[in-house]
Amino acid sequence: MKRVILLLVCTLVVVQTHAQQTLFKKVKASFRHLTENSSDTFQLDDGPYERPFTNTGKTTSQLVIAGEESAQVDSTYPFDIAIYQQIIAVKAGDSSKQDVTVLYSSEQPYVGVLIDNSTNGARYQYFADFVHASRLSMTAINGVGSGEKGKLDLEAVSPVYPGETDYLERLHKTGQTAEIAGILCEEYAFDASMLADSSGTAVLVSAHTWLPAKLHELFGGYIHIPEPYRQQLRDMEASPLAMPLAAELLYSDGTVVSTSTTTIITAEPRDVRTADILIPVKRHS
Repeated sequence: MKRVILLLVCTLVVVQTHAQQTLFKKVKASFRHLTENSSDTFQLDDGPYERPFTNTGKTTSQLVIAGEESAQVDSTYPFDIAIYQQIIAVKAGDSSKQDVTVLYSSEQPYVGVLIDNSTNGARYQYFADFVHASRLSMTAINGVGSGEKGKLDLEAVSPVYPGETDYLERLHKTGQTAEIAGILCEEYAFDASMLADSSGTAVLVSAHTWLPAKLHELFGGYIHIPEPYRQQLRDMEASPLAMPLAAELLYSDGTVVSTSTTTIITAEPRDVRTADILIPVKRHS
């Protein structure tokens, strides 16, 4: 069965105008589709997702979330560990950049990923909640956001970012280690035989990623992950919860996507509200 990539909804690693137009069309189409299904959607002013919002533009900011009705998601998630990263994609001299914040909790089994695309202004948020066995993914641009909630399924999770090809099942430990931002990491990699793009569609040729060797030392809430998730994680060679602290992906069209970690901050509590996806969020520099 085809794995569903952890960070869903849209491709954010595309360069300049085409990406802006394509992403905006996808968000608007998704928004229209979600609002038509009133029995399984809720808007920002419904119940726990209500948040006072002052809009000075001509459009009203709106967040609509659909998905499995039984999936319980929260309006606020607490974290106290933040990993600040940059992703840079380069192709034929053109480049695009994304700012990424990976969030963990030292006391609760919560994982979060926040992404800002500096090229087109799109924002993405993902939350994995082991307390309620649920997940929530959202995308927003220009004050219009849509999202999907559902049951948390580790078999459908992969530690890759929007626009990247899913490669988790192809990764194997190389035996190499390195310290990145003070965290001991192990290299996981794969190299395919395809060296040229013959189909017209770019495919992933190689991936070299560095994952935390002892995730529980960085993600303290890991010890509170309940069964059957704990056993599933023990059975996996590469944990889908271990976002790479460094990575380099090479595609058949020559695109190189590099991930680097700039800072890791611990013991700094912060509450992330789902409604924050609609407004600018000040990031660590």
